[in-house]
Amino acid sequence: MLLEFSVKNFLSIKDEVILSLYASDEIKGHEKYNLIPTGEKHILKTAVIYGANASGKSNLIKAMGFMRDIIVNSLKLNPDEPIVPAQSYPSFQLRTEKAKAPIEMEVSFLYKDIYYRYGFVLDAKRIYREWLYHAPEESETRLYERILNKKPYISKIFNSKILNGLPDNTLWLAALAKYTDSPARRVMEWVLNTFNVITGTDEESYKGFTYSKIDEKEYREDILRFLKVADTGIEDILLESVTAEYLPNNIPKKLRNNLKKLISSETKQLVFQHSIFNDKGKAAGKKSWGQNNESAGTQKLFALSGPLIETLRKGEVLVIDELDAKLHPMIMRFILGLFHSEEHNPHGAQLIFATHDTQLLSPRFFRRDQIWFTEKDLYGATDLYSLADFDLDDQADFSRDYFQGRYNAVPFVGDLHLFDKGV
Repeated sequence: MLLEFSVKNFLSIKDEVILSLYASDEIKGHEKYNLIPTGEKHILKTAVIYGANASGKSNLIKAMGFMRDIIVNSLKLNPDEPIVPAQSYPSFQLRTEKAKAPIEMEVSFLYKDIYYRYGFVLDAKRIYREWLYHAPEESETRLYERILNKKPYISKIFNSKILNGLPDNTLWLAALAKYTDSPARRVMEWVLNTFNVITGTDEESYKGFTYSKIDEKEYREDILRFLKVADTGIEDILLESVTAEYLPNNIPKKLRNNLKKLISSETKQLVFQHSIFNDKGKAAGKKSWGQNNESAGTQKLFALSGPLIETLRKGEVLVIDELDAKLHPMIMRFILGLFHSEEHNPHGAQLIFATHDTQLLSPRFFRRDQIWFTEKDLYGATDLYSLADFDLDDQADFSRDYFQGRYNAVPFVGDLHLFDKGV
């Protein structure tokens, strides 16, 4: 369960910003469906991020993905290999002193009812600082902290010999997680198995996960149910052996013959089955076709179904950019409803997403502490803030006020005459 994520000096984010999933005690409403009780605190099930194009919404989500990738891939680096290629080092580039300065990131979360706080400071070549805290009981305890060229602190629960000779480009967390059964391994488990980040709008990056679940009966049934409820018209999902009939007709004969030889009985194609009807509107059988014949929205829904179902089943965290792309507003409400449902989200799964769908910008769906905005200042730096920061009355119309610029975070479009030829 994600609690907070902070980042500094990453892409358009110059100064530290913090995304918090802690529910505010001062805000009331949606307690039964939108909050997860955890002792004295309540945690938000969902958070939505609004902002103008190029305001930094995607960069915040990229920062989460960057942190995850750094942790997961740390042990794969050679001692003299850069953490990030110098030419693609993603620091804030619009201030000269920040271009080569280190990136700072920290995440806090609950995993198996234990609190963890982990972070690092690094640049393209080395780790400058790294720390890990946990709280198996009430008070937070430091497990280790390293600072470049200074004597580190490491708890006696770890075998510190594992860290001898570890190069400056490698995270202690990765080494301790691999070689010790310790809190460091719990952190790695959470990052690998629970913290899932989808950046960009190309569903190819996660469609494969959904595809891999079709052979599992329970997942297939859930995916099919998801697509039916979303009114896609799909009656069934099948994996059929690929034959020459699936090859496009415009392929040259020689290439077509070569491809026929490569096709084996193990080669499968995903097909969607639809009902067909006669002229009197009566059912007249079934018709199947490949996923490329479905609409762009249906293809995205299918790709999303696997990650969404997995997240809800296992109580994971799903962070996704531009969730509304290609999707009807009613589908967005449907997805949001799954996470806000006690029945469909019994394990406290969380959904964090960026969107331009202002129909969701309403107290009917969200508390003020669930709504976040990104805005760039005059120097191109991103600020992140919550609607909870504003003093609003109970009758506030979030969407109307947003378009009127009350919360900022909207584009200031110039005079259309400036677009005239010759201007």
